[in-house]
Parts: sequence; C-alpha cells; structure tokens
Amino acid sequence: MNKTILIIEKNIEAFLYYKKILLKEGFKVQHISSDIELLKYEFNIPDLFIVNSRFLTLTIVEICQHLKNNPLTSMVPVVIVSKGADIEARALQAGAAVVMSSPLVVTDLLAAIRRCLN
Repeated sequence: MNKTILIIEKNIEAFLYYKKILLKEGFKVQHISSDIELLKYEFNIPDLFIVNSRFLTLTIVEICQHLKNNPLTSMVPVVIVSKGADIEARALQAGAAVVMSSPLVVTDLLAAIRRCLN
C-alpha cells in the first residue's frame, strides 16, 4: 500500500500502539508529539492524519482546523480519535473526514483509513 499516515499523539505508548497496527497493514508511519512541530510544519505531508491527542495550546478540533486551513494539508484526510462524546459535530465541522470514539476497534479504524485513502 505504501501510503503514509502521520499520527498526532503526545503519548508515546499510544503512538507505538498505532504504529504497530499500521506497519503490520503496510502503511508508512510518521509521528508528531508537540504543537510546535505541528505549527511549524516540521514534517513531510502524509496521505492521512490521525489526531488522537490535544496539546498544551491546541484542542483536537483546533488541530483539525489548523490542518484544514493550510493549503499544504487541506486536502489530506483527518481521522480524529477522541474519548469525548461531544466532539463529533465540531470535528466534522472543522473538516475531519472521520471521528471515532476511543477506545478503538482496530478493524473499524483500518476500515475508516481505507475509505479515506480510496
């Protein structure tokens, strides 16, 4: 498949969990763990973003808005994973392609990723 997924996650254990699943499925995986990296665009543009973490200065919805408002990343699908039940409408309005509840069902995550990439 060779598509690249960038995971925005401050918790290293959560990132490693995603990475293991995605590498097994043939994806390339990148990681951002701070809002500074995100705001300075210190990463290669991926085929898809997974946002699972808020940062010190940015909420999950603000991260999505930031990605969707920038011409470099506006066309890249964003999958948001959140424990908050109230976030779905705001995330979709901000441009998220998919909003999923945590804890995740791996098959659901992979299906959502494939839908976004096709």
